[in-house]
Amino acid sequence: MKKLRFTCENELKHFGACDASGSVALFDTKYLVVANDEDNILRVYDSTSSGKPLASIDINNYFTNNPKGREVDIEAATILNGSIYYITSHGRNKNGKERPERRNLFANQFAVEGESFPAQQVGHSYSKLLEDMEKDERLKKYKLESAEKLAPKEKGALNIEGLCTTPDKQLLIGFRNPIREGKALVVPLENPEELVQKEDISAKFGEPIDLDLGGLGIRSIEYWESHELYIIAAGAYHSGDEFRFYQWSGNRDEKPEEIEIVDLPPGFNPEAIVIYPNLDNKFQILSDDGSVKREGETPCKDLPPESEQKFFRSVWVNVEIL
Repeated sequence: MKKLRFTCENELKHFGACDASGSVALFDTKYLVVANDEDNILRVYDSTSSGKPLASIDINNYFTNNPKGREVDIEAATILNGSIYYITSHGRNKNGKERPERRNLFANQFAVEGESFPAQQVGHSYSKLLEDMEKDERLKKYKLESAEKLAPKEKGALNIEGLCTTPDKQLLIGFRNPIREGKALVVPLENPEELVQKEDISAKFGEPIDLDLGGLGIRSIEYWESHELYIIAAGAYHSGDEFRFYQWSGNRDEKPEEIEIVDLPPGFNPEAIVIYPNLDNKFQILSDDGSVKREGETPCKDLPPESEQKFFRSVWVNVEIL
C-alpha cells in the first residue's frame, strides 16, 4: 500500500447544525451536502469557507415509516451513478426504545443551478435492510437480531455509521457496533439501486468483512478512487472520545494500516470523511460537535438555530505521497 503523509489545514465553521453525520461532495464542485443526525434536513455548504448553509432541504416526506416526523438518524452518505445514497443508524434511540423510522436506506439527486440546489428523491426509501440481514445465514454469527434490542452504544448493540461506494458500484455498509472478536463489521450491499427503485425486492449481500481497527468500529468509510484505497475514521462503540484513522486496500485479507493525521484541532470529533472527485491531494473531515459545550454549559445541539455558537467544524487534509 502506498505511503502517504496527512496534514490538516483550514479549520472551518459551518453554522446552523452541530451533529454532522454524513456528507458527500456535490460532484466536481466546491459544495457539499451534509446530513445532521438530529433532524431530517440536508444542508448545502461551501466547503472552502466558513458560513451558513446555502440551502436547506426538508426530507421528512421521504419516509413512509415515519408518520410522526421523528429524526431518522441519518449517519452516512455516498454517491453511486449520479445519485446520493444515505443510510440511517438502524438502531434504537439512546434509551433503548424501538424506533422503526431509523431503518431507512434512501437516495436523491441534486442539481447545481447557480446559487440554487434543487433536489428530488430517487424512488422510495427502503426500510427492510435489517430484516434482510437477519435472514442471511452468513450474518447469523453477528447476532444482529439480539443486537437490535439494545441501546446503540451498549456493548454488542446495533449501530450503522458508514456507507461508501466500491469500484464495482456496490455499497459497503460499515458498523460502529457490534464489534465481534475485536473487529468491525462491513457488509457489502450488491443491489442498492434496485432497493430504492423497485417494489418487492430484497437486499442482496456479499460475504461480510471483519476489519481489524484495533477494537474500534467504523464512524466513516470512503473510497478514494484516485489513490485506489479506502480512508476510514474509526471510533469506540460507546460515547468515548477515542478515534483513529486507517487506510485500507479493500482486500478483505489485508489488515487496514493506521495513519496519522497531523494537526487535528483540539476537541475535534471525526464523524464524516468527504472525498472530492476533482482533487487527488486533499480531502475533508467533518466533526460531530453536538456535545461540545458553548454559551456556558449548553451542548451545541441544544442551542437555538439562530445562535452564533451553533456550528460544526471541518478541516481540510493535505495529502503528500512519500
